[in-house]
Amino acid sequence: MKKLITICVGLMLLSSAPVAFACPTYQVYIQGATAGNFGADEDTWFTTGGSFNLVVVGAFGPKTQSLTETTLLVSIPKGQTGAISVSGAPLLTMRTSVADGFYNPNSDADIDVLTNQTGNPSGYDAYKTKDFLPVGVSFNNHYPFQQGVSNFALFGIGSFANLGNVNNYDADSGVIGIGAGEGEERSLEFTVSGFEWVHFDVYGYETDSQGKKSLKSTWEINPGSHDATYINVVPAPGAILLGSIGVVLVGWMRRRKTL
Repeated sequence: MKKLITICVGLMLLSSAPVAFACPTYQVYIQGATAGNFGADEDTWFTTGGSFNLVVVGAFGPKTQSLTETTLLVSIPKGQTGAISVSGAPLLTMRTSVADGFYNPNSDADIDVLTNQTGNPSGYDAYKTKDFLPVGVSFNNHYPFQQGVSNFALFGIGSFANLGNVNNYDADSGVIGIGAGEGEERSLEFTVSGFEWVHFDVYGYETDSQGKKSLKSTWEINPGSHDATYINVVPAPGAILLGSIGVVLVGWMRRRKTL
């Protein structure tokens, strides 16, 4: 009997222990967003407000020495123009040199996609993602970060430090793992207009220790389950039609003096 009680207590302790979450190197999240799917954009954090706070996370692993050249990759519907305003993250339009012979981005911006930015061009075409991503990088692209779907704008965020606990914003499960890793979280104030949707990913240059004197640097991007999207929701045609019928009906009833 005593042994059985001990086993039961042990199981209770295990069931009440906090769940461990794996925290990816980079992730983005919109404060107050809802996890779900919208068309082909799946396992994403969604918001419908044109002004919001975008949380960018840089997490350090056991061997991580630095996270640098962190860049916000903003996908917008191909062929559309609109306005994007953000504080603390400058728009990147020119090819810039990075350590070890890499460049971020790989080429200069070649199209004008932002109506509120001076200078032309201000964005990147999606014809070949390798034309603007860092040289030598082959990310596992997910929708809408794809050829023929989006054009792009890049915003520089810089380096991240290991300042303490960070959360795991997993849109696949819809669960936020509090204090799932260590690193830095930043909140950027965004205002967008004119686009049907705006999708956010983040990538950066991670340097890990491989021994006492050996270092290895690679480009990392958030998983497809740790991204975010703003959607400009428009009422469905059926809803607009029903609203119009209601207005006409009220006017007719007033003329008949039934209201």
